[in-house]
Amino acid sequence: MSIHFRNYTNERGYTDDFNKVCDFLIRINKNKVITPNYLWARWVWQFGPYMNMDNLSHIGVCEDNGVIVGLATYESNIGEAYFCLDESYNHLKPQMIDYAIKNLANNGELKIMLPDGDFDYQRTAIQKNFVPTTNKSSIALIDGGNHSYILPNGYHIIDFSDKCFDAERYFNAIWRGFNNQRPKNERELESNRNREGFDAPHIDLSLRILIVAPNGDYASHCGMWHIPGSDYSYVEPVFTLPEYRKIGLGKAAVLEGVNRCASNGATKSYVLSSQQFYYNIGFYPVQNETWWTHRK
Repeated sequence: MSIHFRNYTNERGYTDDFNKVCDFLIRINKNKVITPNYLWARWVWQFGPYMNMDNLSHIGVCEDNGVIVGLATYESNIGEAYFCLDESYNHLKPQMIDYAIKNLANNGELKIMLPDGDFDYQRTAIQKNFVPTTNKSSIALIDGGNHSYILPNGYHIIDFSDKCFDAERYFNAIWRGFNNQRPKNERELESNRNREGFDAPHIDLSLRILIVAPNGDYASHCGMWHIPGSDYSYVEPVFTLPEYRKIGLGKAAVLEGVNRCASNGATKSYVLSSQQFYYNIGFYPVQNETWWTHRK
């Protein structure tokens, strides 16, 4: 083996490095999902207006003879680290943490996300002076199938591939759907103008579900990510406008998306959430993770 770590490119967008990492995440989860917390779809989704693009070169790529076998990355900005490894290279966990300490800290501050029960990672973290916190993240799963739901009278479903889809209306809806009160900044406005994400790798516009209200509002939305033939899909993002909550629209959007993925081969769908909403509609928790912080 010829294993080495290198920095990810500092170029923005869907670069050659971006696609190599995406392919790596697809490959290591093909036969068995081993990183439900960080699937290829999360990698694709994170490259939006909320990720700091100035620090891309801090992301670490571990290669064996030019083939990616590990990833150490942040999601919003440096100061945090997530790890993904090919199972055949689990012995590299200490080196993954070392890379994060050296490259992903922000002014000496670093927190790393580790799966509960991964004793190799946890013992290594303790040896490297990290301590677990009470801050956690959870992954939930729903089995694929024909899930039923009821839409209120007058509401109907469209998706992004429909001719009547209005991108500007969607951008305004998702902004309000996530309870944003402030005006959009220039980076967010630019992202909307450029329709960022609409050309994302492996995106299927027919899996971006919208519930349309009788007055034409995009009342609820569920985005699904799935590669035809793959046995899993990923839920992100989901929102419902404040004035349309508690009437079953979010449930309808998510289950419609899950059903469409199931028809394309998905036997399960993952969501990075522990919200009661997901448990109430059929999801169940499958993995918990804990933030560890570096002792000074």
